[in-house]
Amino acid sequence: MFIVFIGPPGVGKGTQANMLAAKYPMVKISTGDLLREAIKEKTVLGERAKSFMERGELVPDALVIDLVNEKVTGTPKTTNSFIFDGFPRTIEQAKELDHLLATKGVQISMAIDFSMDEEERVSRLSGRRMCPKCQRTYHIRFAKPKNDNLCDVCNVPLIQRSDDDEAVIRQRSSVYWDLTRPLLDFYRQRNLLQTIDASRSIDLVFKDLDKLVSKIKS
Repeated sequence: MFIVFIGPPGVGKGTQANMLAAKYPMVKISTGDLLREAIKEKTVLGERAKSFMERGELVPDALVIDLVNEKVTGTPKTTNSFIFDGFPRTIEQAKELDHLLATKGVQISMAIDFSMDEEERVSRLSGRRMCPKCQRTYHIRFAKPKNDNLCDVCNVPLIQRSDDDEAVIRQRSSVYWDLTRPLLDFYRQRNLLQTIDASRSIDLVFKDLDKLVSKIKS
């Protein structure tokens, strides 16, 4: 079973992927995680990716696919269920992923669009705060600190990450959808696309997600 999670930052894809992977179990593949892991371990692919990132350039699709292939191939054969969290992001990446899986005799089982009102998503992301010392995260609406704007553990002022600034969020969102929106039609035309309302509670979203996955597994 190979499932693609589609949606911009802030819709809860990562949380749902972790919950799903823990229940079944499945292997979660996030390109961000793969890049950080490869760079940390100083693998050949990691060093190549690092050179692009240090120059402020996007890591080429071919290199990302190589990282995904390395992860899929390196997973024990007894595991045949994967979640692609936020990957692919473009039709070109989707086609390369199809080709990669075809060489292994498998294919995408389902693509899930985590849908959320844009203003709600911006509010969720721009409301995040972080302790600069212990990295503990808070939210001005959903997870407030006990003392106004001070970390519960370190008692130091919380900060807002630069990429959680509202203007930055909206700009990144525009770029994201320019690249990724065509993916919805790509998977819809193959009758693989399902949509989940991601604006609800984590438990309600997971309940719907679990139902979709259970149908595939049964």
